[in-house]
Amino acid sequence: MMMRNLLSKVLTTTPHKNVKIEALKQIAQELRRQAVLMTHRAGSGHPGGSLSQAEILTALYFFRMKHNPKNPQDPHRDICILSKGHCCPSFYAVLAEAGYFPKEELMSFRSMGSRLQGHVYAEVPGVELSTGSLGQGLSVGAGMALSFKIDKKTNHVFVLLGDGEMQEGSVWEAIMFAGRHQLNNLTAIVDFNGVQQEGFTNEISDINTEERPLAKKFTEFGWHAIEINGNS
Repeated sequence: MMMRNLLSKVLTTTPHKNVKIEALKQIAQELRRQAVLMTHRAGSGHPGGSLSQAEILTALYFFRMKHNPKNPQDPHRDICILSKGHCCPSFYAVLAEAGYFPKEELMSFRSMGSRLQGHVYAEVPGVELSTGSLGQGLSVGAGMALSFKIDKKTNHVFVLLGDGEMQEGSVWEAIMFAGRHQLNNLTAIVDFNGVQQEGFTNEISDINTEERPLAKKFTEFGWHAIEINGNS
């Protein structure tokens, strides 16, 4: 009951600045707990990337974004695209915590007939785009952001990518496109947890090294890039 009461207080203040940090920390821990339970029950899934993005998702859905779980298609909503769609357990968990669907449904993850599939599925309330084929989310997000600017709308688009995903060429096409069109209503968040399926990210590619840092690559394409501790 303490967690549910806590969440109700947070939801009434979204996306204002008076949300308590301690409340957000507890939500992030709940997302981690649910992600572990979901993948354990299913006997499969991608828990690593789900755990590393818990604070990011919490900050977006309970602090920053304009969204309405009672009306997922609210035309004034901000958009969140999980481009690394295989990391969906904590993404489904944050949607359930926010009230898009019952938390009890989380335990149907990867079950036959469940809408909570192993990669993000657009039939789930609150999901904007089916993802899983890496490298697609930022391109779609850039298109949405450009559309909002053309229509003079205030919607903001957030795209969460993985560090291994940054090796996809289509990501860099989208980065170049967004910089060219000055899409200041688009935010790309790279969850740099340092590990991908084949090993440590920096041992596989030079996505982020001292000589060639990732933030500088974004800057050279016209982005405003900052580096933060994504788990603080």
